[in-house]
Amino acid sequence: MNICIFILLIIAGFLFLPDAYFYTFVKRFTPISGDGEYAMDNFDMTVLLMKILACALGAGALITLFRTH
Repeated sequence: MNICIFILLIIAGFLFLPDAYFYTFVKRFTPISGDGEYAMDNFDMTVLLMKILACALGAGALITLFRTH
């Protein structure tokens, strides 16, 4: 049951978190190498990975918080 809730929280967070925060963070703090379309692909993949990581950490924290209470 916790796995289903965890996956649903990740999906909900991924859909509802605004991309602008992640674009700004990646643009400021992560060097992206490449030229043209290759660099944009790297940038977009980095943003997606950062967003999934943030959602997974948030979902894990919520599952742990609800399990302890």
